[in-house]
Amino acid sequence: MDRLSLHCERADCGAIQAFPGDVTYFELMGIGEDDGTRNQPTYDIDMGELRRNFLTLQQRVHPDGYSQKDQKEYAYAQQQSSMINKAYQTLRDPIERSLYMLELNNVTIDEAESVDDPELLMEVLEAREQLEGASNEDEAKVVQDGSEARMNSLVEDISKAFKNKDYPLAKKLTIQLRYWNNIRNAARY
Repeated sequence: MDRLSLHCERADCGAIQAFPGDVTYFELMGIGEDDGTRNQPTYDIDMGELRRNFLTLQQRVHPDGYSQKDQKEYAYAQQQSSMINKAYQTLRDPIERSLYMLELNNVTIDEAESVDDPELLMEVLEAREQLEGASNEDEAKVVQDGSEARMNSLVEDISKAFKNKDYPLAKKLTIQLRYWNNIRNAARY
């Protein structure tokens, strides 16, 4: 069995296997830069390919397909399905993907960690005030659109930071992305 086989590869077997613990989400989902031996993490991923791979993997290991098998195989199916779901949810979200890639490079961001950037904090505060002062959906939409534009720009910058292996910059930009994501989400309601 190779490191990414979800099932035993022997012709007379085919049983679902325990999840290999040292596989990254990129390897599991078959996404990222292929270096010939494994899929290396990359911030820029094809979302369509990610979705297709997710559906294919879930089809192969969904626990419903193992409900009539022994408890061990059913437990393996649950474990694999859960890991596939977690990998998919992480990789499809730009913030979670960045946090995961930082973690793979031994860089962590605490939930309460902020940026020491007075200009950014002022911009975020102004956006919050503009949102609180919005008297209708159109005014809230202006704040939402502005936040999304900021987020799109930050995602591009995060991608460049990862390509350059500038993890401190990727961390700083990810924290900024979280700020603008919070503003955007607040503007949706």
